[in-house]
Amino acid sequence: MLVFNVEKLIHDVGGVNVVAKMTDKTRTQPYRWIKTNTISIDVVARILAANPDLNLNEYFEERHDRRDETVA
Repeated sequence: MLVFNVEKLIHDVGGVNVVAKMTDKTRTQPYRWIKTNTISIDVVARILAANPDLNLNEYFEERHDRRDETVA
C-alpha cells in the first residue's frame, strides 16, 4: 500500500513555521497534519505553488503493516 509521507514533505519545504505561512494556516496545523498523516489537496496545491519544482512522487512510500494482510 502506498502512503503519503506528510512529515517528510513539511520538513523538505522548510518546516512547520514555513509551511504554516505559505498555506496561510496557524502554526499548529502542520503538526496536526504530521500527527494524522493527512493533508488536504488545497494545502498541497498551496505548497506546490510556493515550490513549483517539488516532485510529489518522492513522498509516496510503500508501507506494509498488519492491517494490509487479508484474512482467509
